Amino acid sequence: MNQETSREDKSSFFRNDRKLVCSMFIFYGLCILGLVAATTWGLDRRSKAISANATATAFAATATTIAHITEQAQYNFVDPFDNNREQWETDSINDEYMSGSVSIKQGVYVWEIQKVKQTFIRWEDFPAARWVGDFDVYVDSRIKAADGTTGGACTGFVFRESPSNWEGGAYVFSVCNSYFYVDYYGNGKWEDISGSIRSRAILNSDWNRLEISARGNRFTFLINHEVVYEMTDDRLPRGGLALFADVNEKKPVTIWFDNFGFQIR
Repeated sequence: MNQETSREDKSSFFRNDRKLVCSMFIFYGLCILGLVAATTWGLDRRSKAISANATATAFAATATTIAHITEQAQYNFVDPFDNNREQWETDSINDEYMSGSVSIKQGVYVWEIQKVKQTFIRWEDFPAARWVGDFDVYVDSRIKAADGTTGGACTGFVFRESPSNWEGGAYVFSVCNSYFYVDYYGNGKWEDISGSIRSRAILNSDWNRLEISARGNRFTFLINHEVVYEMTDDRLPRGGLALFADVNEKKPVTIWFDNFGFQIR
């Protein structure tokens, strides 16, 4: 006997089947949406973690710089060159090397070299530091030639200068517009300690903060708060300090110094 499913029963079966299929689609759809949401959330967390880590690193670097600047602000001696109470040398100059002037004006110590007769080095002693061992020192300096170029000059410090002046020995830290060097002078001869080192820390034709930290025979040199060179040398345990310029081209140049800070350690 053939049995035929009634039309009503077939309709009921198809309705139930569609419900099942739809339920399955909805279930899998929700699963896919959940997976996408979880992945997106995870990526977002990773992105935020990376961003947070980058921010933390940047904050740490900034905090180090701020701490260093704060330490500088606590130096016993800071000269903004708003006057000449420290009795830096100032004068009009016309000698065998140059014609021009050295003066303090508008809050800056200005070395205006109008004519270079022959290349030369020049230094101005810091009167308050004649016989110093451990110390920290900094100054802001800028170089600009009269023709608008970066100029053939370098600026920096003479340090641990012998009381008997150059013949007794002295170190020099000098920064030019793309490189720096550390030298020693003694017994009538120059000794190249560091060689000429190019540094991205130097801002060409702009203000640069130059620093030296001296502890016994250990010296650390910084440009714009970045350590650029370290050395040990025990030839001069104590000595004087001076601002320094190396004029190595025969063209007019102006050198500015500002914000001189000094601290015996």
